[in-house]
Amino acid sequence: MASDHAGKPNEQTTDKNTTPTSQQQQGPPIQWPPQSHPPQVCYPPAIVPPNAQFHGYNALPPGGRYGPYPYPYPPPGPYYGQGYIQSEHRHPCSGACRCFLAFLILVIVILLLTKLIIWATLLPRFPVFHVANMHVTNFNTDANPFTARWETEIRIENPNTKLYLYVDGMEVFMNYNDKYDVGTTWINPMFMESKNKTSMQVVINTGKSAHHAVPIWIAQDMGKDQKNGGVNFVLKIKVWVTLKSGMWLWFRRSLMLNVECDDLKVNFGNSSREGTLEYIKDREDCYVSA
Repeated sequence: MASDHAGKPNEQTTDKNTTPTSQQQQGPPIQWPPQSHPPQVCYPPAIVPPNAQFHGYNALPPGGRYGPYPYPYPPPGPYYGQGYIQSEHRHPCSGACRCFLAFLILVIVILLLTKLIIWATLLPRFPVFHVANMHVTNFNTDANPFTARWETEIRIENPNTKLYLYVDGMEVFMNYNDKYDVGTTWINPMFMESKNKTSMQVVINTGKSAHHAVPIWIAQDMGKDQKNGGVNFVLKIKVWVTLKSGMWLWFRRSLMLNVECDDLKVNFGNSSREGTLEYIKDREDCYVSA
């Protein structure tokens, strides 16, 4: 009994001596080196082969760390920062080119709008041509070369209310059945005010020279039509005109117009040398195109 009681204190003593205290278990506090960056979460270093390459970086130094950083890769800050700095270096001409392009577009838009406003205000229109009468004399299809004389009355109208019409020149062609030009002449320049009408007498002679003679087969075809009662002619005119505005809203436009007056049938009747234009009550105006 005594031996049993004597052994217990020894066990307690042994337990006290062998059991470490909590302070001894924790050990001394860890001293972290001073850092200039915010604290980061530490992860265990990665196991990397000695000669491994990571995204263009060199192999990791011994221990798998870069300096005081606990990561197996270097900090990404300088890399992305370098890319951001490079994006800030723009071409010196980019801003000037954009300003010049915007200015050019603005000028074009202003010019188009100005032209549209002027066009809507003035409403320019082509002059009107109308054949009032025609008389043919000395019409001889048997002669060599063929001879004829056309006297045509043409009425011209300037329908514009705010534009003057300057006729710089006119070349008139007498065409047979819309196939062949049998005569031509030139008309002197003229001036017409707005909303004005005028008439002129156009005389065309052919057969004066053999250089511009009408082919024989054309004269024979006109002779056949003449015996049948009438010959169809087409009057074609090339007109060089200029439209001008006398208002403060200045406007000027030069054009070359093509005028075609068709369905001009000349009846010769009993006479084989003279003929007149067939009467049509509401004869249409000549067709004008630019």
